[in-house]
Amino acid sequence: MLEDPYRWVEAIRNRREYVDDQLKTASPVVGCTYQDGLLLLTTTPGPRKLFEVYNQLAFAAIGHPADIEKLRKAVIDIAHLEAFNLSASDVSLHRLVHFGIGPLVKSAFDEIFRSPYLARVLVAELDPSQGQECFFTVDADGSFASHRDVVAMSGLAAAQPVIVDQLNAATGDLHKLTLEAALDRALNAWAHGHLPLADGDHPAPDDDTVRQFLSTALSTARIEAAVLDRTMPTKSKFRLLSAAEIEPLRLRYAGR
Repeated sequence: MLEDPYRWVEAIRNRREYVDDQLKTASPVVGCTYQDGLLLLTTTPGPRKLFEVYNQLAFAAIGHPADIEKLRKAVIDIAHLEAFNLSASDVSLHRLVHFGIGPLVKSAFDEIFRSPYLARVLVAELDPSQGQECFFTVDADGSFASHRDVVAMSGLAAAQPVIVDQLNAATGDLHKLTLEAALDRALNAWAHGHLPLADGDHPAPDDDTVRQFLSTALSTARIEAAVLDRTMPTKSKFRLLSAAEIEPLRLRYAGR
């Protein structure tokens, strides 16, 4: 196969289609800024999808739980190696993606005799230096993109701009939102991205449709949310939100 470039290209195309097919039903991950830092939100029927990486860095992913765990551990190892060889202040989102997880995922995808990672990754950094981006998304083929204040990662590429548009369209400056308001905005945007996409024959869903969808979706999956909170006095700024903090939001859409 390596002697025939056309077969190699076809194999890569097949891998990309296979990954897209495996991830198309994944629950999106939504990220946005709020007054105290960054918020990440998704839903899950079981395994966690939001994790701490290092102090002001967080990790989220969609895909196969085993591959998510492999990538999470790899990112943690890269971050701690950077801190050991250089310093804690040198552990940055930019270096982590450009010199760490991006090449790692691309290498696995390009080697056609091994399985690619069935996962897409989102990493976030609280208050990056020099005005750099707060979020990076890494696709299953190793390609990555930076994002400033809002981000979405979905199994369907077309759903990501829908979520971002919803985050930006709502009233109120993101940087001034309370955590409760940011949670509500993020969950509403998540619903728009997880609903069937609007097209010429199917207009964008109205509020009643979104509420009904959320009521059904939250009956079988739980909301998972985490923050990178700059007001926390510890070095680690990551915190998973408790059930008590999320329950009022769930009940609002469950209609109880």
